[in-house]
Amino acid sequence: MTTYTNKPAPVRGKRPVVLWLPDRFPPIVKKTLYGFGIVALTHFFSPFISDNNSSMAAGSLVGEFTSASSSLYLLEHARPHVRDVNAFAERVVDVSEDLDVPPDWLMAVMYAESKFDPGIANLQGSGATGLIQFMPGTAAELGISIDRLKRMEAVQQMEYVYLYLQTVRERYGNYESLTDLYLAILYPKARGQDYCYTLFARPSESYRQNKGLDKDRDGRVTVSDVDKHLKGLFPEAYILSNGDDIAVR
Repeated sequence: MTTYTNKPAPVRGKRPVVLWLPDRFPPIVKKTLYGFGIVALTHFFSPFISDNNSSMAAGSLVGEFTSASSSLYLLEHARPHVRDVNAFAERVVDVSEDLDVPPDWLMAVMYAESKFDPGIANLQGSGATGLIQFMPGTAAELGISIDRLKRMEAVQQMEYVYLYLQTVRERYGNYESLTDLYLAILYPKARGQDYCYTLFARPSESYRQNKGLDKDRDGRVTVSDVDKHLKGLFPEAYILSNGDDIAVR
């Protein structure tokens, strides 16, 4: 995994209430609106939009709101490492939708692991590489090598982010929180365990590589330690529940 610090992720203003698009919108229209980070229409407005003109109304909104490239959580920190930020943002939204998680969660765990650098290697010598720090064995199970992953653009590597997280989801169940999603990357067997569950303990090599997560410095990294770490780094994403969609910031 990556080297950990206690510096919170930057927060941009006060988080707005997340609203949802009415079910009457065709799926392609909803996907377009989510991809552009549009504030969803509430049920207050939905009676005024008929099935026949919902596409027209949705289209007129696109030009009035900011795009995903300016609204997606932490996306400004991807710019140094991602060639096509807009395409990356759209792919993050698509993958999040397929995994049934808020895009903020996915952005947070990738930032925690790699700062969005698809070619970065783990500094502690684990051999992990990429957006979610794929281990060599994990990469092999996905039918790819670490060297190939390292050479990929972020947008391309998102396919393997999805494949890995979907595999863990099928094995252990849907993701219920930001911590749950992060545990899928860090130590999948810890998903669903209580806060006292130990992932790594001194003097193991895995503890040495992840000791920055040991918040109470007791020689163990527990689920509680990981939860506190994420709450401190990503307060906006942490408070989201599964089912929350994109909000313009």
